[in-house]
Order: sequence, then C-alpha cells, then structure tokens
Amino acid sequence: MARIAIDMDEVIADFYSNDLKVYNELYEAELTISDLNGQYVSELYPETDKIMRYIRNTKGFFKDLPVIENAQQVISELMQEHEIFITTAAMDFPNSFDDKFYWLQSHFPSIQKENIVFCGNKSIIHADYLVDDNIGHFSNFSGIGLLFTAHHNKKIDFPNRMENWKAVKDFFQQLTE
Repeated sequence: MARIAIDMDEVIADFYSNDLKVYNELYEAELTISDLNGQYVSELYPETDKIMRYIRNTKGFFKDLPVIENAQQVISELMQEHEIFITTAAMDFPNSFDDKFYWLQSHFPSIQKENIVFCGNKSIIHADYLVDDNIGHFSNFSGIGLLFTAHHNKKIDFPNRMENWKAVKDFFQQLTE
C-alpha cells in the first residue's frame, strides 16, 4: 500500500476556470486558458496582481471550483489499495481554509478529515508519492513527485508527468501488477 499525497488546486480543483471568470468579469475581458500561453494572468498583466490576489483571498473564491475531470472516480479507486492524503498549500490564501475544507467534504466525502493537510512547505509531507502541478513542491520532498499537467507547467520537462487522471490511474495500476 503506497501513501499518496495529492494537491488540490489545478490537480483535483479547477482553480483557473474560476480565476479567469473573475478576471474576465472584473476587467471586461474574454481571456481563455490558451490565451495565457503557460503563464499566470498576473504575469501577463502585472498591474492586476494586487487586486486578483485580494479577490483570491476573499472568502467564497474557492467554494465553487469545478472538479478536474475523472479526479473523483480515480481517487475513489486509488483509495481501495492506497492511503490517500489531500495536501494543499493554502498559506498563500489564508481565507481559503474554510472554502477548501467544505469543498473537499462536498466533492470527496470519502476522504477522512484526518487525511486533509493544509501546509505551506510540502517537504514535511511523509508520503511515497506527491501528485502536484507545482514542480517546486517536489524539492526536498522525500518521495517521488508526479507532475500533474496544468496550463502553467506544460513547458516544463519532467520525467514523471501525468497528463490527466487516467494517466495517474495507469501509473498506479502498473505499480500493483
């Protein structure tokens, strides 16, 4: 049985669809994920960074994020043979704690509260694998990092890249065969 830590934003929760929605409404724009070309909105439009960070840190921003396709099904299957933890770096947006916790309870009710970890530095996580969209979370992590593809990391060359939840499922199925 492997211990698998799974990030939340851009791995199981579609943070950027809400971020773009808010940005487009606020600035009367029509940006899409493809318009970002692997960058964050604040990298393209640095003058918007302060207000967008403020909005992201407002209670309710993380409440209604869509679930990444197939995340629920695959995580449910993985839980049959592995120990699953959700590890989210919530420190950048401290007002997100309640929203993230209730979002997880709503969309992943089978994950026990004890298996939800809010942290800043993921190197403290003791797990065999970490599924994350941020390559920086793999430094000093003692297990194996699995980079979950998101718009902002597509240009990064990484040996253990997971394009989607089907790829995550296949990766762990190969381990048990």
